[in-house]
Amino acid sequence: MVTNTGQGRDGVDGDSENRAVLVAAGEDRELGELARLAETLGLEVVGELEQARRDGVGYLGRGKRQELKGLVEETGAGLVVTDDELTASQARVLEGDAGAPVVDRTALIIRIFGEHARDAASRLEVELAELTYRLPRVKGGNRALSRLGGGGAGGGGARRGSGEQQLEYDRRVIRDRISSLRRRLQEEEANRTVRGSRLKKGGAPTVSLVGYTNAGKTTILNALSGETRSTADRLFETLETTTRLVSGVASRNGASGTSDGAAGPDFVVTDTVGFIRKLPTQLVHSFAATLEAARGADLLVVCADAGGGLVGLGEELGSVVSTLEESGISTEGSILCLNKVDLLDENEFAVLEREYPDAIKISAVRNVAPLAHAIRQKISGGFERAEILIPHDEYAKAARLYGSAEIHAEKSTEEGVWMDVTIPKQDIPKYDRFRVAV
Repeated sequence: MVTNTGQGRDGVDGDSENRAVLVAAGEDRELGELARLAETLGLEVVGELEQARRDGVGYLGRGKRQELKGLVEETGAGLVVTDDELTASQARVLEGDAGAPVVDRTALIIRIFGEHARDAASRLEVELAELTYRLPRVKGGNRALSRLGGGGAGGGGARRGSGEQQLEYDRRVIRDRISSLRRRLQEEEANRTVRGSRLKKGGAPTVSLVGYTNAGKTTILNALSGETRSTADRLFETLETTTRLVSGVASRNGASGTSDGAAGPDFVVTDTVGFIRKLPTQLVHSFAATLEAARGADLLVVCADAGGGLVGLGEELGSVVSTLEESGISTEGSILCLNKVDLLDENEFAVLEREYPDAIKISAVRNVAPLAHAIRQKISGGFERAEILIPHDEYAKAARLYGSAEIHAEKSTEEGVWMDVTIPKQDIPKYDRFRVAV
């Protein structure tokens, strides 16, 4: 199928290099998501072409490649973007027949990661992905990545020799840099584990937000914790896991406390990198922290964008669940959170309710209270309610409860501080001697 979006050579202002024709082949093709990826990088989609079967020589069959050439000429596109990673030979054939530079899905996503990387670890992961992608293509240089801006990472140093000697030198430089990056990322992973254990040391339950990219996980984290991380409406806006302590005593967008106004227990929440279909193998390491956070969490919250329609919602949820299960992470007992319901009309919301009756449906920008309440209901299974009386001279033990327990009632007496609390079960032995017989 060939589609011209109606913005041909004379109908588009600006640089033709930013205008792209999208190409997809095979049963798992999905041009809608590819368009979102392209637009995230500032490309303007001016045409689309699909084929049911992938061709081993040029990704598209010979006839389709000629159709692509005509579409490129008609739209004045300066770039062809494919929905799959291409071999170097496939890219050369497709580019030669199309008459325009070709960028595959992997190069596109790597460049998006590069644009959005904020911390040192993310930048290292992007460089590792770029070099891993470049290595089998070193003969042709880094053309696919350079076409999308930036010259590619790593591989620096003086160039020497010629011909095969030069190619071998280039490959050796890249391999050495890849080894160095892997060592540095292993060190960062160890540091991340230490940081996570410090947050968990107080005994607060851990909650991991997982889901498809752009599901609104970071907005949910902000609403729960009162933080203000970037929430731009772009794919892969978040490229690193971020952990925050959600206090049970403050009020943030309805997130804290309990339904009766009492303090609720603290919990640690982690925002993770969003999943995507056909994740490039070069970027698997970028998701290691996400899978690690999901595997170690006391509770998973599977987040999805409900504003894009039921078909897309089902596909995205299926991709997330299958990715987790393939990594040995069960979603049993998790919370399904459908975000962005404010984008639905009354009829659409009714259909969503019917299809997903047990899901928590929220608009994180308006009110995250239903999710916070559901989280606290889930984690309370690891808590026990008790009445305790702590002597005044041991008040420090009472003070610790404000961060780890749900305080239903308290009062000061002559003997000490009396409290009616729901306390983490692992902390019960610490307070057994203070328990009051009911």
